[in-house]
Amino acid sequence: MAVKVLVVDDINVERHYLLGLLGKLGVEAEEAVSCDDAAKKAAADRFDLLFIDYFMPDSDGVHTLKEIRQDTGGMNADVPAVALGTADDMLGDDFFFHQGFANYLEKPVRYDMLHAALLLYLPEAKRGEVGNTAAEEEKPAGALAKLAWLADIPELSVQEGVKNCGSEEGFVSALNIFYNSIPNMSDEIQGYYDTGDRRNYTIKVHALKSSARIIGLADLSELAKQLEAAGDGGDDEFIEANTDRLLEWYRSYRGKLSRLDGDAQEDEAEKPPADRDLLEDAFSSLEEFAGQMDFDMVETVIESLKEYRLEPEDKEIFDEVNAAFMNLDWHGIAAAAGKYMQRIYG
Repeated sequence: MAVKVLVVDDINVERHYLLGLLGKLGVEAEEAVSCDDAAKKAAADRFDLLFIDYFMPDSDGVHTLKEIRQDTGGMNADVPAVALGTADDMLGDDFFFHQGFANYLEKPVRYDMLHAALLLYLPEAKRGEVGNTAAEEEKPAGALAKLAWLADIPELSVQEGVKNCGSEEGFVSALNIFYNSIPNMSDEIQGYYDTGDRRNYTIKVHALKSSARIIGLADLSELAKQLEAAGDGGDDEFIEANTDRLLEWYRSYRGKLSRLDGDAQEDEAEKPPADRDLLEDAFSSLEEFAGQMDFDMVETVIESLKEYRLEPEDKEIFDEVNAAFMNLDWHGIAAAAGKYMQRIYG
């Protein structure tokens, strides 16, 4: 009898990290990136436990939980929910309990705390399905073998990143997600800063704070934390004095981590080539699924394409699709996928 949970978090790195830990515990996890996405998933399936990030744009975790319980036909009305948040998000021990949560976990979530939450809040009949081998006791996966050059980035704590992500493989995956997100995320922070949109600026800086901490960039995370506090407190003077420094520092990791692309190219050479029929089917599907804002199907097609070697002009289009997907830009996904179809059919 499989354990099935729903993880709701708009931050790709954090969601991926938690899904990895749950996988190590033998738990099946469905993911959602927003309140609307979570409500859609909860209306279609019954879960054993809900993990919901508190600090999300548009609808926070409290509103999301209410939507899941009230507007999905009651299928998950009685399912226990655990709030997720950083220490800075925590609003007091009683807040989440009063909002209907069974408990809360501080991010980055520790393996032992996640294991304990599952044992505490899953239905009794399913608790025996949860694994109990600590991530720290697993044999090293060897995923860092090609990344000795990370030692040249002294401010990056690989040890802390591996600890936070639960394994070497999880750390490498999170590091790649962080690296690929830099252009879009930094441009978003820049745009919200330039237009004076302090609410969304604060939300995006909060996301950077969390992502940087998970992969072991404590100092970058600390500056983002200070700017988040300034955004919450209306300290425009501090924001104006430090945003350029944050963005310059953040963007510097496109260069410092650029060898990830080289490692990816080595792996790419070992993949089978993608033929025209496969690409045509994939890009036409992406165009269709993006129009439907179907997160799961878009992700499935993207992940399937990663198994093939792409020609440079096809890879360029795929990278556009993937970057748009990382930013949940449905129009951008459809537009990029459409470029391939236009090239084939004119």
